[in-house]
Amino acid sequence: MLGRFRLVDRVGDGGGTSLWRAVDQRLRRAVGVRLMPLDHPRADRLRAAAMEASLVTDRRAVPVLDIADDHETGQLVIVTEWLVATPLGQLIAARGGEPLPAGQAAAIALEVARFLAAAEAEGLAHARVQPSAVMVTDSGEVRVRGLGVDHALYGAEPDIEPALADVHGAGAVLYAGLTGRWPGPSPVPDLPGVPTLDRGRVPWPSRVRADVAPEVDRIAARSLATTAPPKGEPAFASIGEVVDALAASVASPPLPTGSARQRGRALLRAGTGVVGAAAAVGLAGLGISLLLGAASPPLTAPRRAAVSPPLPSGAGAPVSAAPVSGEKAIPIVSVKDFDPFGDTREENPRQAANAADGDPATAWRTVRYKTADLSGKPGVGLVLDLGAPRPVSVVELALVGNGSDVSLRSSDDITKAPTAWKSMAEVTGAGDSLVLRVRVPVTTRYLLVWFTQLPWADGAYQGGVSNIRVRG
Repeated sequence: MLGRFRLVDRVGDGGGTSLWRAVDQRLRRAVGVRLMPLDHPRADRLRAAAMEASLVTDRRAVPVLDIADDHETGQLVIVTEWLVATPLGQLIAARGGEPLPAGQAAAIALEVARFLAAAEAEGLAHARVQPSAVMVTDSGEVRVRGLGVDHALYGAEPDIEPALADVHGAGAVLYAGLTGRWPGPSPVPDLPGVPTLDRGRVPWPSRVRADVAPEVDRIAARSLATTAPPKGEPAFASIGEVVDALAASVASPPLPTGSARQRGRALLRAGTGVVGAAAAVGLAGLGISLLLGAASPPLTAPRRAAVSPPLPSGAGAPVSAAPVSGEKAIPIVSVKDFDPFGDTREENPRQAANAADGDPATAWRTVRYKTADLSGKPGVGLVLDLGAPRPVSVVELALVGNGSDVSLRSSDDITKAPTAWKSMAEVTGAGDSLVLRVRVPVTTRYLLVWFTQLPWADGAYQGGVSNIRVRG
């Protein structure tokens, strides 16, 4: 079984295992491979934990893809998605001692808490949430790794009641974001600890950083096993209570009125208004990517109501947006279908050129799927070749149907996995027309238009692109 995977880089060791970045040579994609000798005393426990973790399909999970005993090499093999992301501890440490903006810290903690609640619904607990387990992608997506597995490898946190370990973990993530410090009880890499008070308790976040808002200060205090809860307010007894408290602190920005097409354009063109609100906790409650202060952060748009069948489909009308002074059209040298996860690795390749031929009557369409999530496939899309690295400011898309989840990504290496492309924009529930504008031009040769959810179309789910324009 292990022969299917080409081990590329040994990226870590711990708990009797080695962790590798590898290539699945059958599916031609990057994966993570954890190895443990089959005769290791914790091998059975690790195998059972990985099998349980594979049952959790929440979008915030780093999924377990395969588990096998490779008797030829004598290794237990656990295969996971290879995630290109930054651990929370490194993300905070890179700020030179400064904490995250309060809204961003709360938003990340809410995503972690929601994942832990999803695991609890399957009868599982993470039981060892640390900064290395919380991953943040370049586009701001929060993912959680090590469900059950970290506990099997390293044991439980000392002095924390097992039933409340995840409550404490979510609170610790919030505390770290608010203060830049980890509230224990165990020390962690990258982040300093917190000087303790009497009986080993740590001070509230507001005692470490004076500008912490009272509401999130109390949520952290009620979550952590290492703090004293506020007078008259009991400590949280379940992860569901943490989710409810964090969600209640969300101040959702009002959505523009008008059609789906108008909403998509208004939010994306507004740029400053929507992106500027990304530090607010409210964005996590809308199920969108979190903005993490990159030099050229992705634009985001909120998820609108799910599209229910039947809805009409067809090529969208050409989109147009008045060019900003100095912007010029960038020619598209070629368009190719991109289906790295399909059995044939093709997604209507003969139609791909239709997406950039300037004719709204022609289109590239995905194949037809039984479910909106492409029947479980991570995504499909189109790769645009600009011929050479060029500064891209605007991409206009006319889409097939209403209700696609679509992202725009960039790379100078066409062989990379979709998750390794740099995110420029993430849009959910899009109308038939999008104008994606970035505040700082992104210099790139290749653009990827990537679909992860498709609209209903005459008895199945199908999306596509009828027109693309690029400006810089």
